[in-house]
Amino acid sequence: MRMGISDAFDKGRQVDYVLGKWDADERKALPEFLKRGVDACLSFSFIGISQTMSMFNK
Repeated sequence: MRMGISDAFDKGRQVDYVLGKWDADERKALPEFLKRGVDACLSFSFIGISQTMSMFNK
């Protein structure tokens, strides 16, 4: 499973951005993000990759 990142970092500072601390908004969104990840894993297990990708990739 992949998680996207924004482009809110200076050129060459991707590592610091990706491995940095989460801000308050990111921490607030984490429970829903994790639930969506679990739902995607379960979907993959039961209905396969094609239908799961259609449902979850946006």
